Amino acid sequence: MVKTKVLVLGSLAFDYIMGFKENFINAVSINHDKEEYQSTVTADSRHQYFGGTAGNIAYNLGLLNIAKVSLFGSVGKDFERLGYKDHVKQFNNIDLLVDVHDDLFTAACYIVNDIKANQMIIFHGGALDKCKDISLKEKISNPQDFLYAINSTQSVEAMTNFAIQLSELQIPMIFDPGQVTPLFQKETLIKIIKKSEILIGNNHEINKIKEKAELTEETILKYVKAIVKTMGSDGSELIYRDETEKIFKINIPIATVEKIIDTTGAGDGYRAGLLTGLTLNMNILDSCRLGAIIGSFVVETRGAQTQKFDIENVRKRFFNTFDYTPSELEGL
Repeated sequence: MVKTKVLVLGSLAFDYIMGFKENFINAVSINHDKEEYQSTVTADSRHQYFGGTAGNIAYNLGLLNIAKVSLFGSVGKDFERLGYKDHVKQFNNIDLLVDVHDDLFTAACYIVNDIKANQMIIFHGGALDKCKDISLKEKISNPQDFLYAINSTQSVEAMTNFAIQLSELQIPMIFDPGQVTPLFQKETLIKIIKKSEILIGNNHEINKIKEKAELTEETILKYVKAIVKTMGSDGSELIYRDETEKIFKINIPIATVEKIIDTTGAGDGYRAGLLTGLTLNMNILDSCRLGAIIGSFVVETRGAQTQKFDIENVRKRFFNTFDYTPSELEGL
């Protein structure tokens, strides 16, 4: 049986992006001796975007319309009112399986950018903190139908609980701890790595994982099939072992884009491409190259879920970047 179902775990959040036409330095007063702080920032622009790791990944999977997606998470009373539910429901290949907490708000990230590109960020977890209570074992009756689950960035407790449950359900896992990596205990991090098939993160995150777990890449590859390292404008790197246990390191360039507007969510687009490639039974290298292609569409618009593309756009950009088109992409 060809498996086409993937499970997406992570955060669902609203991103509020604001602009400040001054320098934060001129708007802040700090008295270190008295531990006093005062800041008044008047934003001149404000935009609301749909975001969160799970939401961003799922959105790109929806545009690709190849994998059948089960999207789990915890959201608040504003999730439907502010349009996120309908935004996800536009895709017929996404099964939205969120717990709604009417006494809480959906997670939100407030970001203010000044004229020097400095950022002031405030994050409110809200209903996201309830993800640790989700029982996948109760919600999933057919675990054998899932090709992969991606366990993406949210609280350490939620990611740990999901890793244990996915292992018990025997659903292969892509582990994506992201920026919360420093919050993991060494022993917990190692246990989850041992339960994973693929480890993914940016260059800094992978280095932090190695430092925190006190493991080399070679040692990690004794437990996982591949390490995928995204490196922004420097592309990405696939590190994997073949059937003979030989280790390969392959650099994957970024695709040429029309214009870079906003890099927010590009890594989540990469993850969606990787999952789609694996769903199509591509090899891991072609799957990562597909990830690079999907990530390139994300940077061409502002916000992580505003880009539009179809499979024909994907095929064309893949060929223009790598001088070939995988047979699995033909005929879709």
